Amino acid sequence: MLLPPFDQAQQLFRGNLHGHSTHSDGQLSAAAVVEHYAGAGYDFTCLSDHLWGSSYFAADTILDTSDLDRDDFITITSAELHCRGKLYDQDGLWHIVANGLPVDFACATEDETAPELITRAIEAGAYVTIAHPEWYGMTSDEAMTIANAHGVEIYNHSCAVTSARGSGIAAADLLLNNDKRISFTATDDSHFTGGDWSGGWVYVAADNLNAEEIVSALKAGRHYSSSGATFNYIALEGDTLIIDCNPVASITISGQGHLALHQQGRNLTYAEFDLSGFKSNYFRVTIRDHCGGMAWSNPYFRDTLND
Repeated sequence: MLLPPFDQAQQLFRGNLHGHSTHSDGQLSAAAVVEHYAGAGYDFTCLSDHLWGSSYFAADTILDTSDLDRDDFITITSAELHCRGKLYDQDGLWHIVANGLPVDFACATEDETAPELITRAIEAGAYVTIAHPEWYGMTSDEAMTIANAHGVEIYNHSCAVTSARGSGIAAADLLLNNDKRISFTATDDSHFTGGDWSGGWVYVAADNLNAEEIVSALKAGRHYSSSGATFNYIALEGDTLIIDCNPVASITISGQGHLALHQQGRNLTYAEFDLSGFKSNYFRVTIRDHCGGMAWSNPYFRDTLND
């Protein structure tokens, strides 16, 4: 049984879910950002400019980039949402990425909470993720309060490059260990201030390249995340988990607590793992290539795999 996103023979579209332009604090115009990503072989990007009532780094409106779409490359209306109440942030602001928003989605009010903002974005149709948890020291208590988000940025390339705080795995595993059924994303958070782009992306399975289908697939967990490594497929045959990938140095299966299974070698392209004794309701797959590039599956929940 092939597992998502490989189970329906759909095309995998490559895209960046978190990036900025001169509409907020990015260095390039939206048109220039699109040219960079299209030229690098991406299928879509998201101009998730900061949405907040502070002109020094944000805008109070969402940028409509639909005029930049073309047959072979699209943008998805997005924003990095902010509201007050975050503990370890110099501005005291939460950072929440929302992909697939309507262009008239309003800034948070001064008293809107992060859970309320996330709920409002989800109700507006967006795929909502917790941005860069490690970068601004998200606490366990904070992560649990916003567990209504769809997913977690488990890799943020800009944060990795500029502050060595690019991981979100600890926050993601905390939520998973508390039975929160989240998905993962890898993103750039690109501002084009240096090497902060084309370092983290998602592959999304869909029949067609349009924003509605991409956002729907993200909500359904029909994607995987990468910073360079590539899955060919993931399958489950009985209790045997099968991984097929481009050459890597390690393949790891992670579950509840510190449960893990691991294989390493030179140019691994295939591995099988016996999950019969793996006492966890979820598992996730991580691969790492010889250059440090990684790929992360979404968590698979064993009680729903046959649904």
